[in-house]
Order: sequence, then structure tokens, then C-alpha cells
Amino acid sequence: MHNLLRFIKLNQFLLLFVLIEGFSIILLLQNNSYQAHKAIQFSTEYTSIIYKYKNAFSNYLSLKTTNDYLILENAKLHTLLNNNEKFADSSLLRNKNFNYIAAKVINNSVKKRNNFITLNKGLKNGIKNGMGVMTNQGAIGIIHSVSNNYALAISLLHNKSAIGIFLKKNMHTAILKWEGFDYRTATIRDLPIHIPLNIGDTIITNSYSNIYPEGINIGTISDFKKNDDGFYTINVSLLEDFNNLRYVYVIHSKESEEQLILESKIKND
Repeated sequence: MHNLLRFIKLNQFLLLFVLIEGFSIILLLQNNSYQAHKAIQFSTEYTSIIYKYKNAFSNYLSLKTTNDYLILENAKLHTLLNNNEKFADSSLLRNKNFNYIAAKVINNSVKKRNNFITLNKGLKNGIKNGMGVMTNQGAIGIIHSVSNNYALAISLLHNKSAIGIFLKKNMHTAILKWEGFDYRTATIRDLPIHIPLNIGDTIITNSYSNIYPEGINIGTISDFKKNDDGFYTINVSLLEDFNNLRYVYVIHSKESEEQLILESKIKND
């Protein structure tokens, strides 16, 4: 303790400078979106290198699981090519207006209030901000920032994440959000109580967004209750295990740019 106090006393001006400088940088990033975006892009590029090597070691320890996954995916693709049919348990190729880029998850979090997913593909692979991220189990996030070799996605498990959904059995629409408690459960709060619900009803992506194709599975209703404001509180069990993400598909609609240009004319009028 004596040595610590002596160190602080000898370096008090330097420590004060570092503290003030750090506080200034935090204020700059919180109040200037451009600088914040550049800082995230810079950190993504260099921290992802560390995640890459960490992930490589982890992959070596789980080769059997990886091989089993690849065998399953190859079987699906061979079935599709040979029979020219849509396989029943996946939505990956259901909409031909979307491009799919395969990527590997090299870092992921589920316990924070705002969780992100780092991928091993970037600008040189055709990935851009705003593209959707999904697995064969469902939608999981949106690309937030991209460097040459890596991409950072906002997970569905994020304070600002929201996905437009349909209740599959009757195509009523609502918004799915994560409220920060359980990585296996998300919540719907804007579905009116006159709509009939049952435990186990399937939730899918809706057709209003240009981020995901319509009909991508997200989860099933685990429980619900009616509120005094005329809406349900619905808990949805997510189909994808966010604590075990390994391979994903980054998706992009070939027609999304045309849609955005057309809709921007309405906003500008």
C-alpha cells in the first residue's frame, strides 16, 4: 500500500492527464457518430485478429462437431441440387432474390446488455453494413461495421435490435425485441389481444423488411399474457442457440437498393 501511494504521488500529474484524456475520448465517441463508427471499425480490424487465432485453437478441439455440421449441410445442398426441390427444414434458399455469403463466427457474446458477433469475412468478401445475418435455424443479427477482412454484427441480443415478424398461422405482424434477461428468449409487446394465440405458435420474419426474406423461422411462443393496455406480452423461445453460434450466412437482397430508393422519395416529400 505504501509503495502504491508513493507511485501515485510521484506520477500524479501523468495519471491526471491520462484520466482526463480518457474521459475526453469517451465524450467524443458518445457524441459524434462518425468518430464512434471509425473507432469501432478500427477496433474490429485489430481485435478480430486475436479472435481469429483464439477461434482456430477452439476449432481444433471441436473438429468432430464441425465435421458433423458440414456433413449435414452438404447433404442438404446435394438434395437440393439433385432433386431441384426446396428442403423442408431450412429457409436458406427459399427466396432467390437474396445472395448468401457463408461466414465463421470468431467471437460472440450473450451475457451483456448489448451483444455483438464478429465474423471472419469483410469488405473483400462482399459484406456491407446493414446486411442480415442468419443460420439455418433463424435470423440472428444485422451487420453493424465492416473492415477488409472482418465484420461486426449487432446480435438479436442487443438493446437496439428489433425484427419485424409474422405470427405464422395467421400472418399478423409485430416487432420482436430482446429485453436483456435470457439469451434463449425474446419478447413481443405490440400484438393486440383479439388475435388468438397458442403455446408453440411459430414466429417468422415478415415481408416488410429488405434485410431478411419472408418466412425465416425465429422461434416459438413459450408463454403469453394479456395486458390492460389491450396488447399481449409474449415470450418467444428462440430456435437458435446464441451461446453456440459457429457458422452463419450473411444475406443481402438484390432488390433492396431499388426498394430503399423508392421509399426514400416518400420521406423526402
